[in-house]
Amino acid sequence: MTERIHSLSMQLTLLGKAFRAYRAGRIGDAAVYKSAALGASAYPEVERRLRALERFYPVIDLPALRRLKNGTFGHAYAQFIDGNKLQPLVVSTDTYADIAAHANPLAVRYLLLHDAFHVLLGFGISLPGELGVWSFVAGQHYSPSFDRAATYARLFYPVIAPSQIRELRAARLAGAAMARSAPCLIAQPIDAYWDEPLISVRKHLGIEVHNGANHPH
Repeated sequence: MTERIHSLSMQLTLLGKAFRAYRAGRIGDAAVYKSAALGASAYPEVERRLRALERFYPVIDLPALRRLKNGTFGHAYAQFIDGNKLQPLVVSTDTYADIAAHANPLAVRYLLLHDAFHVLLGFGISLPGELGVWSFVAGQHYSPSFDRAATYARLFYPVIAPSQIRELRAARLAGAAMARSAPCLIAQPIDAYWDEPLISVRKHLGIEVHNGANHPH
């Protein structure tokens, strides 16, 4: 009971910080605090692997990634963000320090690396692309919540986009196939590979992009 009360108190504290960050216009900080408080908890083995990382939260410096050599993982990531007009989450140093001891590792790490998964797996931001990533994540079994979210996506995306049923199926199968051949990707130090060639990073991580992936570049 004491542990449960402590956990609830921590959640409320983090949500309070999320609200204050949002009010101050610090959207990245707010998203991280909210994810730390309410995000999906990992299966025990995944949690152990995440805790074993030097740091579970990646620091993403988009201007620096833009300056990397063409063909590197980091440059490809920057192109993905810019080409799709996405707004990267900017997280302050103080917030990183604050969440390090208390945050939900899976929720925070996946929030910050979701777009990097798109790049590594070769999926765009369309519905088939999102289903491909969810199928990969579910195939790697990070958490019960992620498994359920992938099931919902598999069931409802064809209803939302019936004209893309063929593409959705191909992406789902491609994501599931890559999940079987790759190690536990969320627990790999993939944010340490920004300056390496994307093709080499994929090879190192056992990722062979399948034909069902609709490439982002």
